[in-house]
This record gives sequence, structure tokens and C-alpha cells, in this order.
Amino acid sequence: MDSSCAHTDDGYGSQFPAIFETGATVLVATAGSPADYDIDLEALATFGTGLDTAIVVTTATPATETIEAFAARTGVSERPALKLVDATGTRPAYGAPYDEIPILSTTGPDDLERLLVALADLTESSVRSPARRHLVVRSLSPLLEANPVERITTVLERICAYRSSSGLCLFGFDYTNHDESTLATLSDHVDGILWIRELAADQPAFDYEPTTHQL
Repeated sequence: MDSSCAHTDDGYGSQFPAIFETGATVLVATAGSPADYDIDLEALATFGTGLDTAIVVTTATPATETIEAFAARTGVSERPALKLVDATGTRPAYGAPYDEIPILSTTGPDDLERLLVALADLTESSVRSPARRHLVVRSLSPLLEANPVERITTVLERICAYRSSSGLCLFGFDYTNHDESTLATLSDHVDGILWIRELAADQPAFDYEPTTHQL
């Protein structure tokens, strides 16, 4: 694994590999729920600017919790414009794409068609011309539990197509909750895997591993 990440004293947000600066599609692999680490939100806060747009799909945690966690990491003037798709199945289906922070909802993790429609609507409803567009799926686990992995990879390719060339596309993956075959299948559709290792409580270390199928 390539551990050539920048380590500084200003939090683990600065440990990301250099490829994050130029744009990449990455599987963020954690031991446990990705939402317990919020690496995706740290990446948006680290590399996003006030001119960017960040479209986030939340599958295991409420959209409001994602908004609050993201706001805690970014200054208002520097914050990318946030748009969300709530695929938890806990909100009424669909929503209003023109709210200050638009939240569109699906009927649940198995509703992949509505998920893709929501992403298309949020992309098309953008009123600004963002410097970059980032795409994030906070946790793949609910999607993988409700759908065959082959269908998920097709959806991931569709999601990746919405990011700008210099934007980030991040997929949270709990590697303790899925077998090696699933990991191998997903790795064929990303540029690399960012492994999150906990050396001590609240002190994760990052190891970036490029895949042999870099996009």
C-alpha cells in the first residue's frame, strides 16, 4: 500500500493522498460504519471551495445529521454548495430540488432508479457554474445489502459520470461487513482504495492503494 500521505498537526484531514487534489474516484474503506469516521466530509472540507458543488447520498444516517456534520467542518464562505439524496427510506419520497440545501429522497436503499433520477435532477438544477462537482455515497452497505453487487457497480459508474474531471467521487465501504469478493468487484470501478486504520482512539491513519483498474 502507498502511505505517502501528508501528515501534519492540523487534524487527519491533511492526511489525504495527493491524488485527491486533482480529482479521483476512491473507495474509502473503514473498519465499521463510514459515518463513524466522516472521512468523506473531511475530504470535502479539505478540498472543496465555495465555488464547488458537493452532492452527497446518505444511506444509513439522516440527511440532517450529514448537514450538521458537514457544517461543523467548514466555514460558511468556504463551504461547497451541498445537495443531498436521502436513500434511508425514512423520509417521504422525493422533495424540493430548489431549497437552500436541497434534499431529494428515495423509498429506500433498493430504489436505485429513483436514486439516479434524484442525482440527475440535483445536477441539472444547479444555478451556479461550479469550479468542481464532487459526488459522495456515505456508505455502500445498505445498497449492497438490498441489491446484487453487479447492479451496484453499474450504478456507481453512473454516479461517477456526474463528477467533474477534477472533482472527487467517494464511496464509503465497511470492509468488515462485506467479503473479499465484493471488495474485488468494487475495486474494478475506482481509481484507488483509501484504507482507514485506527492506531489509537480517534487517531486514524490513511493508506492509499491505487487499483490496477485506474479510471
